Amino acid sequence: MFVDETVSRFSRFSTPTISDALDKLGLEGTCLGIRPLRPDFRMLGRAFTIQYGPIGSEQGTVGDYIDDVAAGSVVVLDNRGRMDCTVWGDILTIVASQRKLSGTVIDGVCRDSARSFELNYPVFSRGTYMRTGKDRVQVDAMNVPVSVGGVRVRPGDILLGDADGVVVIPAEQEEAIFHIATSIDEAEEHIRRAVRSGRRLDDSRREFNYHKLQSR
Repeated sequence: MFVDETVSRFSRFSTPTISDALDKLGLEGTCLGIRPLRPDFRMLGRAFTIQYGPIGSEQGTVGDYIDDVAAGSVVVLDNRGRMDCTVWGDILTIVASQRKLSGTVIDGVCRDSARSFELNYPVFSRGTYMRTGKDRVQVDAMNVPVSVGGVRVRPGDILLGDADGVVVIPAEQEEAIFHIATSIDEAEEHIRRAVRSGRRLDDSRREFNYHKLQSR
């Protein structure tokens, strides 16, 4: 299996922990409105980005890019939040699963969700809708900065997805985010252990600086 240790070290965290670390650094990275098709889906990998636009007088493809995406990557599709046509479906899910991609994130909708469930392939989107994007949208650019849920995503940024949604870890801030997330995770684990042992929550939070964990 493809393993990138600089990415896999983030597997210990949840999206809420990374969101708190982003807040600590004053960074925007939480993708509003993007949810997993199934709550148990989890995804982690570097972004391979696709920018879509409306079809022109000369029709382009919805996407013959999938065979060029490296194993372990997350396919990030910016369809400008469109809810009336899809840019991901059955065949793309099959190929992505075979190529061992980590998942797909769509600012828009997908279809053929049953295939995603069957293959346990993580898809995160604004929802599902059966209408094809063919002859409605086309790929304008690949591996360029895109927007997903109001967050800028660049090729190579890390995306983490779980039941609570998707967060973006900018490549140039990986080290800082990792270390802050580690500190937050450890402090919250101390608090969990304390309250499970019968200690007061307010005392435990005060001891481990809970109210300052996300503050800049």
